[in-house]
Amino acid sequence: MTQGSSKLTINSAKRSLSQQFKQAGQDSPDLDARLLLMAASGLDYADIIARGTDIITPDVFAKLQSYAQRRLSGEPIDHILGYRDFYGRRFHISKDVLSPRPETEGLIDLALQHYDKDSQIKCLDLGTGSGAIIITLLSERPMWEAVASDLSSAALDVAKRNADELGVVPQLRFALGSWFDAVEGQFDLIVSNPPYIDKAHMERLSPEVKGYDPDLALFGGEDGLGAYRDIINGAPDYLVSGGRIILEIGYDQAVAVTQILGAHGFSDVACFKDLSGHDRIMTGVI
Repeated sequence: MTQGSSKLTINSAKRSLSQQFKQAGQDSPDLDARLLLMAASGLDYADIIARGTDIITPDVFAKLQSYAQRRLSGEPIDHILGYRDFYGRRFHISKDVLSPRPETEGLIDLALQHYDKDSQIKCLDLGTGSGAIIITLLSERPMWEAVASDLSSAALDVAKRNADELGVVPQLRFALGSWFDAVEGQFDLIVSNPPYIDKAHMERLSPEVKGYDPDLALFGGEDGLGAYRDIINGAPDYLVSGGRIILEIGYDQAVAVTQILGAHGFSDVACFKDLSGHDRIMTGVI
């Protein structure tokens, strides 16, 4: 945006931002421009449309310039905003947590299919990060109780903030430690979106992922399966008889994770695809 703020309307600012993002080769230039304009101005989508001819103020112009520079430097839109919308709810994020992806919503859908609204179960979320998975499940199933564990205290701080703002604190307890290290008791359901990117793929990640999502939430070891081995090996000791595990996986890991589940006594193993047609969610019963 090169015009002075005294001449720039909401509509022209949005067009200018979108053109810059498009020229930079970004995937969703119009959406990014709209989201940044909403964040800078404090207006919602309806206001942006209704007040398109309003002249933006100097402070909004300054914020937009800052946001645009950050986006053009490769910073993801959700890191600029400080939040990501997931399953109809807004979750705070930071450099310490993986930003929740749309494909993870399939894990939520599958869990909800297995347990109706009146169910009263105990659920364990391993590697909770922002808490998006477990907080969403507890919001959809208010009779559940849950434990969310994570190795990172900074990640748990983010999850606790999200749990507080979304009103699930009475149902949820947090545990600081690697996988099951700080977990006690048994559960009806274990869920996890563990790190599953192997060494070769880590080296080819886009700068928007590698530069901003924490390696702790991405790197799954040399073959990308380290977390699955640890989780699946320990899960039978923490699941009740007939308990279920639901895991997000990489698009090419279904065969390997199926074998690991089978080797540790899980039955009814099944794989479900995401909206792009990729293998994405695995489930099994102990």
